[in-house]
Amino acid sequence: MRGALTVAALGGTAILAWASPVGDVAWLAAAVLLTCALVSELRPVHFLREGVFLSLSLPFLSGLLFTGGPLVALIGEVIVLFAATLLRPGQRKVYWLGLNLPIVMLSSAAGGILWWALGGHWALRMGAFVAAYLVSNVFLVRWMNHLLGAQRFGSQALDGARSTALCFGAYLLVALGVGVSLRGNALWIVPLLIIPLELLRWIISSHKRMEDHAYETMVALTIMLQRAHPYTHGHLDRVGRLAEEVGRRLGLSPTRALLLRKAAVLHDIGKIAIDEEILDKPAKLTEAEYEHVKQHSEFGAHILSQSERFREIVPWIRHHHERLDGKGYPLNLHDQDIPLESKVIAVSDAFDAMAGSEVRSYRDPMTPDQAISELERCSGTQFDRRVVDAFIAAIRGGS
Repeated sequence: MRGALTVAALGGTAILAWASPVGDVAWLAAAVLLTCALVSELRPVHFLREGVFLSLSLPFLSGLLFTGGPLVALIGEVIVLFAATLLRPGQRKVYWLGLNLPIVMLSSAAGGILWWALGGHWALRMGAFVAAYLVSNVFLVRWMNHLLGAQRFGSQALDGARSTALCFGAYLLVALGVGVSLRGNALWIVPLLIIPLELLRWIISSHKRMEDHAYETMVALTIMLQRAHPYTHGHLDRVGRLAEEVGRRLGLSPTRALLLRKAAVLHDIGKIAIDEEILDKPAKLTEAEYEHVKQHSEFGAHILSQSERFREIVPWIRHHHERLDGKGYPLNLHDQDIPLESKVIAVSDAFDAMAGSEVRSYRDPMTPDQAISELERCSGTQFDRRVVDAFIAAIRGGS
């Protein structure tokens, strides 16, 4: 994997070397740009759960295009990566370089080739360089992270796209500021451009902290439910993964499918408010007990509605026990009034409850084929037929 990327990166470098001779380099400007790039590289935005970080050095590295062309920009990128790796604390520096060197070389080569090929006004070429670099870098980092066993590539790429969209405007403005400073022989302005990048860093870090807090809240709620009712161990994660895959097959965007997965993990959180003796009762529930258990969807919706981060998924949680024929709960909604996401959770939950590995006190587990037959039998009355078809295709690996 790394070998293929390295070969591609060296190929891109060779193309740049042929197309863009180094020529005369403004060494003082290069030194200032490399120093600013290194300072920014040493203060990245960390995405700890995803195992990546966002560097803010690109606008200064793009300034090297003015001092010597795309090849110098690429060489400067490599120098900054080596220096930052040596200066950062921690072990596995060779491993880190092995992963990141081909990525930054390919990204810089992609931007540099576009810069060389475009011609025209320098600002347009600068924008093309920044855009090509960012898109290439985000794609390669997320792809590498996916191959190393982090999230699935779709959600990885999606998170990267959000960061890229936020960064592109700020990166381009600072890069243009660097270009104007260099062209106007106002080199002293370049270090001051670290300030807007620091502001961008603060904005992204603050947003990331909010997301992390929401995620930690979700994990805490899930652990609370699993500790109260051990049979849910593994069930929630499986339902989440199934729901995300089905959502994608039904045409949901990667963002919404990922949100659906989170909702599916939390769909039974209201059961922490249900009497445990009733919930784990081995015998058939009385009518009064069943009415009590049915309140868990409302309880879950109420719990999650207290957090702004979860409010979008509240209706999905509240209605995941509704039926197409109007015989579900809590509001006896009919087909068109039930959120699609609730229908997906209902099918995913029902399948895993029937065919999951956990032992339930009230029934013997089914085989997957038996559970699928039951879903098909209930299509059009309890479950949405289109959702069931997408679910079966996901289970069986169809298209």
